[in-house]
Amino acid sequence: MAGCRVHVLTSGNGLAYFDGKKCIESLHSMESFYYCKSGGNISGWATLKSVGSLAKLVKAKRNSLAQLLDKVNPDVAVVDSEYAISPLRHRRIPIIAINNSEVVVTEFFKHRHQAKAVRNHFWLVEFSDYLFHRHYCDLVLSPFPVRTPTRHPKFHRIGLIVRPAIKELAVASSKEALSPRQLRKVVFMLSGSVHATKVNFNGHQFPFAIEVVGRSGESDGNVTFHGRQMNTSALLAGADALVINGGYSALSESLALRKPTFVLPVPGHAEQFVNASLAFDLGLGFSVKEQNVLDRLLEMHRQDCWIGRKPMPPTFEINGDVEAAEAILACARSKLSPHAA
Repeated sequence: MAGCRVHVLTSGNGLAYFDGKKCIESLHSMESFYYCKSGGNISGWATLKSVGSLAKLVKAKRNSLAQLLDKVNPDVAVVDSEYAISPLRHRRIPIIAINNSEVVVTEFFKHRHQAKAVRNHFWLVEFSDYLFHRHYCDLVLSPFPVRTPTRHPKFHRIGLIVRPAIKELAVASSKEALSPRQLRKVVFMLSGSVHATKVNFNGHQFPFAIEVVGRSGESDGNVTFHGRQMNTSALLAGADALVINGGYSALSESLALRKPTFVLPVPGHAEQFVNASLAFDLGLGFSVKEQNVLDRLLEMHRQDCWIGRKPMPPTFEINGDVEAAEAILACARSKLSPHAA
């Protein structure tokens, strides 16, 4: 990126994604945070009760970051939902966050009357996330599909950030959605995490092919299981419709591709509730549950109608990667300039 040297400190899927990438100078691992469950759902209270274990994680993460900073003296730090940032603040290193907490807060208040099941998670986790980024980061880049104002000047809306292959598909693909009876293939992008929903495909006859990513199983008839996949671009390219969990990355790529999408938010998860509501509001598709997603999909196929789907805006902003890079470079250059304040 413009001659910059990039060092990455990450965990989980981030390690697999960045492994072998020639655009980075070094890759380092760290511990990752987690949510807790209660009664099978994500719980803000249960997460709060595990504060002792989370405090140990914070200490370990701070140590990992401090050790890297002892070796590398960055001009700017870019964080993605990372909270153990005190070593950066102590060294007065500018912090730019890529985070959608401001989007979650804004959209939640639009749907608060529908959000009883996720309220404790919203106030204890998501709203706290928003306050953290508002007070402790220098700039927060909030990817969003349409140009709208933010609720605080610390936050700056940029376009959606999607993988380069998905952006290429989005530019090349047709803008016209198929009718339900024209469907040939529906791709289920189910999270491989412990909090993922579980759709039961048994007992159904499907008039189209179903490709399931993120879960292993015995393929049978029109249903094919692919397990966990790092590169899903080819499957997404061949899909006529999508079924996804409510993570923002999956939602962003679905919006970019503009294919009819059924969103399965993880129960009790405020951000995923908001993401599913956003998908419906923007005309992408529908918020569904694991118990009814197949019935709704098949009923729409029977009626040959996307029942209740709103019209989509003519375009979605998908150039967030370029906008983010420009903002990060501007911050780094400002720090390096002898005339910087």
